Amino acid sequence: MSVEQIYCEVKVKIITTRFGEIEIDEKKIITFPLGIPGFGELKRYVLIDYKDPIQWLHAVDDPDVAFIVINPFVIFPSYSVDIRDDEEMFLGIKGPTDVVVLAILCVANNSMTANLRAPLVINSANYNAAQILIGDERYDFNTPLPALPLKS
Repeated sequence: MSVEQIYCEVKVKIITTRFGEIEIDEKKIITFPLGIPGFGELKRYVLIDYKDPIQWLHAVDDPDVAFIVINPFVIFPSYSVDIRDDEEMFLGIKGPTDVVVLAILCVANNSMTANLRAPLVINSANYNAAQILIGDERYDFNTPLPALPLKS
């Protein structure tokens, strides 16, 4: 007699002020154990695709909190992030294929900037994440963005 494994996908409904009520796979919830600076009480987020390459990082537990994010390598191909050993250990990163890096965008006064100095690092294997501060002073907290190649 063989035993079959049953995979059960658990869906979670979240309320958002931007997208209304959405349903997400519980396994796709990204956990920031330390929160995001300024939002330390919010630990759970989900990525919502918008217009490629832009996504929203939306808090699961607060309908008003969401960040516009982007893969910084799409816009800044020479960008590099040095993740320290203690950060890798904290997030449970075992190799480079586990790492997803996102930059938070800021929209103000008809312009957009990216925070390249403090990127979000997500372990795609276990969905743990943190905002890290990189020491490379070539990168700024408010790096102006060139025109984005938006895809529908």
